[in-house]
Amino acid sequence: MKYFLIALQFLTRIPVKIKDKIEDRDYGYSMAWFPAVGLILGWILVLVFKLAIVLFNPAIAVVLVITVYMFLTGALHIDGLSDACDGLYGGKGDKVKTLEIMRDSRIGTIGALALVLDIGLRFALLYSLPVSRIPASLILMTVLGRWGQVFFCLNAPSARAESRGGYFSGNLTPGIFGFSSMIMFGICLFLLKPVSLALLLVFLVLIIRLAKNYFRRKIGGITGDAIGAMNEGIEILVLLWMNTAGI
Repeated sequence: MKYFLIALQFLTRIPVKIKDKIEDRDYGYSMAWFPAVGLILGWILVLVFKLAIVLFNPAIAVVLVITVYMFLTGALHIDGLSDACDGLYGGKGDKVKTLEIMRDSRIGTIGALALVLDIGLRFALLYSLPVSRIPASLILMTVLGRWGQVFFCLNAPSARAESRGGYFSGNLTPGIFGFSSMIMFGICLFLLKPVSLALLLVFLVLIIRLAKNYFRRKIGGITGDAIGAMNEGIEILVLLWMNTAGI
């Protein structure tokens, strides 16, 4: 239960009290429960959508879902995307400069553009789905986004010793990833046909491996911002998949 609460506390703004002392290794162990936290987020978003669609048109319902999602997560991952884009663009191939820009809390032009594109794509992809398919898409988005974070961190070096991402990737084991994957499969098989799920996972695994290699080449490993950017990318790709391949 401790590891689940750590995951819930880190990935959401849901009030959580953890009485036990948290060790560095606990962050890695908590990743086993990332997809389960994704499921909770997905359920909440589905509830918001079902209530909103009764009162408003689909466009407003989708806007409300995205807004609630940002509040639930504290915009944690989209902030990482913004910082990562600023750093990778502004660093111009210099590892030290890239990491310094990523650490800067101020948002730049490229980071702002990434933020706008992220939200815009979410709206367009959700709004273009049939209303009946949106609930499943929301759950798949949040679950696979958190599972993708775990896979992204597996065997990935930290770009800097004090990086938040290092607490997770440095203590993540294949067993933890396997447990996380079992939870993900157990959820997603209720929402997608096995063949469709298999094809989607092959696609996501390829993208995640390419992203992991990219960050290793650019900054020597991953950071918390890189993990956030990966989550955003996966969620957008899942919504795109639901628009093209369907269930």
